[in-house]
Amino acid sequence: MLKAMIEQLKRNFPLALYLFINSLFLLRYASRQNYISEFVVVFVYIVSLFFIKFLMGKLSFFKKGIVIKKGYIVLSLVIFIATIVINILVDPNSLKVDRWSAMEVTIENILNGIYPYNKLDHLGQTSSNLPGLSLLGFPFYFLGDVGYLQVFTFCVFSSWIFISKRKEVEKLLILIFLVLSPAYWWEVFVKSDLMSNLLLLVVFIDCWKESFNKNTFEKSLLLGVVIGFFVMTRGVVLIPLTIMLFHEFVKATFEQKIWFLLGVVSSVLVISLPIILSLEDFNTVIENNPFNHQTKYAPKLLIICSLVVPLLLSRKFSTSMPIFRLSTYVLTGLLLTTFMLNIFQEGVWKNIYGKAFDLSYLGMIIPFLLLSLSSLNSRSVSIQVEG
Repeated sequence: MLKAMIEQLKRNFPLALYLFINSLFLLRYASRQNYISEFVVVFVYIVSLFFIKFLMGKLSFFKKGIVIKKGYIVLSLVIFIATIVINILVDPNSLKVDRWSAMEVTIENILNGIYPYNKLDHLGQTSSNLPGLSLLGFPFYFLGDVGYLQVFTFCVFSSWIFISKRKEVEKLLILIFLVLSPAYWWEVFVKSDLMSNLLLLVVFIDCWKESFNKNTFEKSLLLGVVIGFFVMTRGVVLIPLTIMLFHEFVKATFEQKIWFLLGVVSSVLVISLPIILSLEDFNTVIENNPFNHQTKYAPKLLIICSLVVPLLLSRKFSTSMPIFRLSTYVLTGLLLTTFMLNIFQEGVWKNIYGKAFDLSYLGMIIPFLLLSLSSLNSRSVSIQVEG
């Protein structure tokens, strides 16, 4: 009885969390128009999502594998074109979100050999971009718009999901849940790098576990280099990477550990070199560094707990799915606890409709939810794919 209830909770939790996060985005941004109540928008959104899920289980043409493949390709092309059009039409200087300009300012100053973390973006804020994130944005900076990182990320993500070893219906569900996420489209409209960063991480984890499911440290040097890069993009990546790697690292051979650590250290040093060479006086570095920004969104104790708990959760996983599910739990604990503490301190209105809490941080959970949703809910759709 208890075991059945736990399984039911595990199955329903990803969808409930997905709806909660996206509903918060709709409440905040739908309230900025005067034609229809934001609560009606949220209600219609939830009903529509369940209706689409219901249709996929009932309509016979969804049972044909070839139809699902074609549907995936068509939907991918539509999203691809939409992300390009949005990036072209949206004037970045009109945005009240500065992630794009923080990346741009960081890249510009790195190229000029200037310490970037005390320079101001278009909203008068300093950058929180770690060097790896700036490296990720370099090609798109030279294309004239770092927002094209969103287009690139979608291409990588959708291409990987298409060729991955999943049921066709799971692949389509992942794409549908992505396209139906207001949190994702918010990221595209404001040219943010946050969800893109984590979508690429999800692709890496999924690809690596699919390729080296028996021995994660089979290519330990290469693994170390890639891990070093991701660690230098954003601190939050340590949560899923620790869950994925810590247990197996402890069990790895001495040689594998050395090659892995060599890869990590080499990668971190090479990526950090432009920043190291541009370091200014000690006080400037202490007062203006990306870690100050990346740790201010949550209480320090919660951040420490979110880094310790993954050590305890880490196991040898034969697939990526438990890693995504456990990462979802840890991130949810960190971010929703912070959200609730803010509500107790400053009230519901300021956190949902005001600026007391940055809802985009909740969007960090979406990439992990997408893959959890596909596996836990494709069973409830009950589609038997033919051909």
